[in-house]
Amino acid sequence: MSYQSPEKHTHTKEIIFRTAAHLFAQKGFDGVSMREISEQSGVTKPTIYYYFGSKEGIYEALIDSGLQHVISSFEEIAHIKVSAKDKLVMMTKKFFQLTVDAPDFSKFFMTLAIPLSDNTVLEKFRKQMFNQGNILKTVINEGIKSGEFGAAARPDLAAQIIGGVWQHYAWQQLSTKKKILSEELAEEIIEILFRGLNE
Repeated sequence: MSYQSPEKHTHTKEIIFRTAAHLFAQKGFDGVSMREISEQSGVTKPTIYYYFGSKEGIYEALIDSGLQHVISSFEEIAHIKVSAKDKLVMMTKKFFQLTVDAPDFSKFFMTLAIPLSDNTVLEKFRKQMFNQGNILKTVINEGIKSGEFGAAARPDLAAQIIGGVWQHYAWQQLSTKKKILSEELAEEIIEILFRGLNE
């Protein structure tokens, strides 16, 4: 393979990622071939093999890079010196923004939760996939300790509720061309939960 500049290298990988995310979201891992990824991306099979080694390599790299991006975004928010409620609003806005900006990636990641227990490729990423929930729990615990949330609030349950609401609205957004997700919706969702956390 001929030399590629770092910019060209990044661009080529991005094209492969976008194509693979779209195909995996539509057909699942087993329903997609390297030939199909090559044809739809316009990147030759030898180039794809050079970067990723195999279809499984693309799948793993796609999961890893996506999870790292989401988790690092949430960790960054978790360290900002604002209230726990504001952090939850910011995380919700970030999740909505990612869904709108990268629908193929979002749909791909939404489909990962369904076959989690059966997919051996996903097993190695199970811990990372739950880090997002752990970050939410940490922020909710922070709110309980500061007195911002009621002492009876359950961080694990609240984190699952928030995650479930995110997924619900993300699926709605991915199923229509009309824009559903907004900063106002993110604020309203957390406000409703915030009132519940203080009951």
